Amino acid sequence: MPTLQQQLIGRHLWVKRSPEWSAVMDTLALPLIKDEEREQLMRYVDLSGRHIDWEKIHETAQQFAPEVRILLRIAHALYNGGDCQLAELQQLSSAGRSAAILLIAQRYR
Repeated sequence: MPTLQQQLIGRHLWVKRSPEWSAVMDTLALPLIKDEEREQLMRYVDLSGRHIDWEKIHETAQQFAPEVRILLRIAHALYNGGDCQLAELQQLSSAGRSAAILLIAQRYR
């Protein structure tokens, strides 16, 4: 049975070869994000066109848990090649910090 990330990327295997995209898709596959939220966010991820509408993602995420919003900000920063604010890690639960560290490691593999 395919993993959630495999289900999300489908036939777009190039995603796994791109640390930036892989970190984004890893974020969207996190169990901290509810299925309904993930579905909403995936509307703004165009794998065929290789484009992410970050403005819409952040706008949509305003109604999500603060921890999810922080993880999405971290994913956005990593996608843009920038560093995330480590101070934000303090606001995360233990599971959230573990997820963030995993995403950072994935981006800089």
